[in-house]
Amino acid sequence: MTKQPPVDGYCEQCGFNYNTGDLQGTVTLLVRQAADCSMALIKAAAGPDSNVVRLRPEPEVWSAIEYACHVRDVLEVQRFRIAQCLAEDRPVYAPMDRTGRVKQEKYENQDPMEVAAALVRFAKDFGAAARVLTPPELAKLGLYNYPVRMPRSLSWVVRHTAHEIQHHRHDIIGILAKLEPPIVPKPKPVEVETEGETETDGETAEGETAEGETETEAEGESPEAAESVQPAESPESADADPDPARPI
Repeated sequence: MTKQPPVDGYCEQCGFNYNTGDLQGTVTLLVRQAADCSMALIKAAAGPDSNVVRLRPEPEVWSAIEYACHVRDVLEVQRFRIAQCLAEDRPVYAPMDRTGRVKQEKYENQDPMEVAAALVRFAKDFGAAARVLTPPELAKLGLYNYPVRMPRSLSWVVRHTAHEIQHHRHDIIGILAKLEPPIVPKPKPVEVETEGETETDGETAEGETAEGETETEAEGESPEAAESVQPAESPESADADPDPARPI
């Protein structure tokens, strides 16, 4: 993991702002960005090197599959916390153990296609639960453990979840952009089209005369002889008026 992002105000790393945007817009953005994470994972896993999703850019920085698994689990846990807060008075949320899950759940060995599908599904489930919250429900408090133990409203829980998705979307796409091998098209041989034949580098098309030899030389006639032959001009053509349709 890299430096932990803020949980209030503005995040300089991903651009999320806890203090702007309405709830519905925030939830819509969350669902769309979860889909972005899913598509990035699918594209990389289906590429020339599917293991790129499991590579860590640095020993202490998660891989794309690890971030995607984390986002999936965050969405599931946060949806449960919404339900818990609605059912209890001043609930105490159990810690997620975000770092412990990486090894316990073996994030790096999970199927990227299954993770991608679950990520989208859990985002929609979270969105459905968050969209229907009323103002009094959004104001309800629960004891949150991250990054410090303190009361947090459901409104904050929704925004914090949206920040998690946006921030790790930034991580996933950025990591894959650095690690994915470029796809370089195989070069094609250069072909030159000539009349009746195809000429390739280093070959001469059939019927072509030797290099530097003109057609008249090939036929045994000198260039001087060819130039000395001029068509005879008839008297009629010399005295005739020029064609008016042709420039003089």
